[in-house]
Amino acid sequence: MIKSKFLAVGVMSGTSMDGIDISLILSDGKKSYKHIKSKFYSYKRSTKKILLGLVDSFTDSKHSLALIRYAEELVTFEYIAALKNFLKDDNSLTIDLIALHGQTIFHEVINKSSIQLCDEVKIKDTFKLPIVSDFRQKDLSLGGQGAPLTPIFHKLLIFESKMTPPVCFVNIGGISNITFIDDKEHIYAYDTGPGMCLLDRYMFLKKKINFDKGGRHSLKGKINLKILNKLMSDKFFNKKKNKSLDRNYFSLNWFMKLNFNDACATISAFTALSITKEANKFNAKYLIVSGGGSKNKYVINLMRETFKGKIFTADQLNLNPDFIESQAFGYLGIRRMKNLPISFPSTTGVKYAVSGGKLN
Repeated sequence: MIKSKFLAVGVMSGTSMDGIDISLILSDGKKSYKHIKSKFYSYKRSTKKILLGLVDSFTDSKHSLALIRYAEELVTFEYIAALKNFLKDDNSLTIDLIALHGQTIFHEVINKSSIQLCDEVKIKDTFKLPIVSDFRQKDLSLGGQGAPLTPIFHKLLIFESKMTPPVCFVNIGGISNITFIDDKEHIYAYDTGPGMCLLDRYMFLKKKINFDKGGRHSLKGKINLKILNKLMSDKFFNKKKNKSLDRNYFSLNWFMKLNFNDACATISAFTALSITKEANKFNAKYLIVSGGGSKNKYVINLMRETFKGKIFTADQLNLNPDFIESQAFGYLGIRRMKNLPISFPSTTGVKYAVSGGKLN
């Protein structure tokens, strides 16, 4: 008999490639949910450098298998070290599973390909626990986009927050994705465009720092409207709602001739306006914002100016904006253990509601 509630560890590395988010949750995979703890572990600088080099040129060159395997070894080593640290004080707890997302290096729907690095077999051998991994492939094989996968968890958080639909929930990670719950509790979701991946890459390229903390540089700059309007007219934004985006889809070349602060402002405006353009289509009363982008004051200020309803950041609702995704994959891992669906025709475009994730 399958147990009612599971104690799950969710492990997630976002497209920003800054490190590893780990969360411990207790849930039945449905409406019962408790967040226990979360922690972030930065990648070593050398690991991040290799990953960025691999990803930034992967689309063009399809790097050798040997290099991908080497990068996966590095990521797996970092995951094991992070998990050991995270679990060292929890010897009295009986962990039921580890839900392992891994580090995305490539996502292309046309070829039904989404590559996440992390060796789940080594993780299983180290921790002797059931591992749920490879969350996206089943959805892709059945006609879905393979993303976003977290909307079913966003729906749970919306109702935990006692908000009355219609409500939008946006996660601004490397890529931004939106979840909409209508007044009949139907769920819709898709990627809206870039999150912080463009700005993070620009900051690292120009200043060798990981992100524009608080939007400090963006706040000093001026938007280049010509570039912004050109980007907002990209064909991606004309696609149907079921759509997902690779972090390399939009190029930094647009911004390289701008002065530093103006480039930051223009990139941040692109992120903010591509989100609110979509959110306004739903006529939602509220928009909840999570992810690293929720801490960028420039992005949030511009979203407040352009969204027709009221905006709450996740921390205003006592949610930790940095660990929504890692908690979500713990929750999805539990749903996989119970063979409950994690993606739906209205979220990824998959043929029918389907569970996902490979159980080891």
